[in-house]
Amino acid sequence: MDLPTAWNLDNKSTNLNVDSSGLRVNYENEVDIIDEGKDTCITIGFCKKSFNLNGRMPGWDDDSWGYGGYSGNFYCCFVIGSPYGPSFSTGDTIGCCLNFKNNTVFYTKNGVNIGIAFRNLKGTLYPCVGLHSHGDSIEVNFGSRKFKYAVNT
Repeated sequence: MDLPTAWNLDNKSTNLNVDSSGLRVNYENEVDIIDEGKDTCITIGFCKKSFNLNGRMPGWDDDSWGYGGYSGNFYCCFVIGSPYGPSFSTGDTIGCCLNFKNNTVFYTKNGVNIGIAFRNLKGTLYPCVGLHSHGDSIEVNFGSRKFKYAVNT
């Protein structure tokens, strides 16, 4: 199985800009703010190829799963999440580990395992991150640098 090394530039939301490294993503869109919120919402997850990348956050629709930074909830094909882990924001590092041997997924926050979020996953899955607000920015590590979480094998 080939693991990703960068974001696929041909398969992304039209609102996102991926830098030349293929690792840094910026949400770039002009938005009229009617009622300014106090927070942002980044969701880290994965999806099947059929997921609408110009739709809602990962986990809010079929064929997608995600861990929401603002709420700490996990989302599984439905907009209402379930309590999962701590919230996360600027400065945090979130890991997403898909275990293809036992079809489970767990997340890490700053190198600490939060626990299993999803079980019984099947099919081909792709990394997916949802950025909600203008100016949101993330950088991914698909393994080119050492991970903060030390995987025990």
